[in-house]
Amino acid sequence: MIRKICFGFLLILSGHLVQAQEKKMDTTALMILDKMSGMFGGLSSVGFTSNVSKDVAYAEDFFIKEFASSKVKLVGPNKFTVRLNGEQKDDLYSYNGSQVIYYSFANNLYTVADAPDNLIETIDWLYDDFGVELTTADLFYPTFSKDFTDQMDFIEFLGVTHINGERVFHIGAANENATIQLWISDDGYFLPMKALITYLDGAQSHQHETDFSDWELNTSYPESMFEFLPPPGAKQITWIKKD
Repeated sequence: MIRKICFGFLLILSGHLVQAQEKKMDTTALMILDKMSGMFGGLSSVGFTSNVSKDVAYAEDFFIKEFASSKVKLVGPNKFTVRLNGEQKDDLYSYNGSQVIYYSFANNLYTVADAPDNLIETIDWLYDDFGVELTTADLFYPTFSKDFTDQMDFIEFLGVTHINGERVFHIGAANENATIQLWISDDGYFLPMKALITYLDGAQSHQHETDFSDWELNTSYPESMFEFLPPPGAKQITWIKKD
């Protein structure tokens, strides 16, 4: 997750030396990030599709590329459903305000855990306790702009470009552990279109890239969408926290 990036060693981004004791914050970039956070803070619900490619450790100093896609629906203050498809997985995460359910379509297994009473704490709890990352979800936190600024040493507006024919703002950021690039729509909604994180805290750099599409804003979703009824023959298992 973007705001969980920690610190490591010095790096260079866009020709600028980034040091822990220095901060360079571009006011145009900060304004765009504030607009994005403000937009999400004013929504009652948001839905989207994400397509992810990420480098995964396969052996020592050797990463392979894995791909996944998610269909996500978030409803404030306390509901979500995420359908995740990836290599050898087809999973559902559903949160109804009190419990999170994980279901594996491939294995017909499910588990249930009591959860915090709001979206943000539940998303953080899933990541901290179980290692479950819901498609760079912290981009949608109302406090993302402030959290991101506090964590980064360097944020710069890199100009305007186009993704799939749509005009987008390009923002680059860095701290001592990673570089981050964000592409945000220039259409009045300030929606994230792409996020690219390059981690530099190991012997070799590795990347996590997310593309966003199929946006649904303030859509009214039925309550039943966030309730889970185990399919016939489904086996319940225990959800074990990560070490």
